[in-house]
Amino acid sequence: MNKPSSLPLFLSLILAAVGCGSTEPVEPETPAPGQVALRGSRYCEILLGDADLIAGSVTIDVYNTQGLNECPEAAWGAVDAAEVKAETMADVVVMNGPRHWMIDSFEGSKVLDPEVRTLGGIEMRKTGTLTVALAEASGKAKPYETRTVRRDTTWGYDAGKSVYELVDPEGVVYDMQSYSVQEVQQDEASLAKLGETLTLPDGWAFRTRVIDEKLEVMAVDGLAVVVQDELGNTYQRSQQ
Repeated sequence: MNKPSSLPLFLSLILAAVGCGSTEPVEPETPAPGQVALRGSRYCEILLGDADLIAGSVTIDVYNTQGLNECPEAAWGAVDAAEVKAETMADVVVMNGPRHWMIDSFEGSKVLDPEVRTLGGIEMRKTGTLTVALAEASGKAKPYETRTVRRDTTWGYDAGKSVYELVDPEGVVYDMQSYSVQEVQQDEASLAKLGETLTLPDGWAFRTRVIDEKLEVMAVDGLAVVVQDELGNTYQRSQQ
């Protein structure tokens, strides 16, 4: 039986939205004094999906470069997804990256598997495993559609820093956790004018502001609501 043709697209959207995401997410470690700041740091992911047609589910292992390297451009460009698929015997391989964090700190995450594995010539660690129903994986995820994921991570944004936010028609605020350079080249300096680029649904708005005090964006009862724009930038619902 053939695997759903829309599976790679779905995985790239849902897992980018999760972040490094799974029921056991691993996010970047808060840097010690003297280390490179978390905000703006670059990372990449390789997602390995295994479809179980009998159980009607898809299990995805997420491998991430965070804490090992910043996903060098030449090395990332040289990764052959077909070779990774053959080597790992995965049903599907999805390249997710490069991405850049827009948080300054985090709480409530742990390493799922500290063993370093080389995929496509790049060192990575297994940062999470996610199982979804095959019927759900066969659907199409769209920009500006919210998705609820299981995790306990709290993102921290430092006082005096800029935050980049989507606001939905009900006034609910979503703070950017990471931006993508997969579709277009971006950096933090360009994000202030992102609202001029996005094609927002009716009633949605994009804004940027400098915060006076530290902002914490938390998952509630182990659940986080996330959304992506059409450029692949990822946001999480805030309780502000």
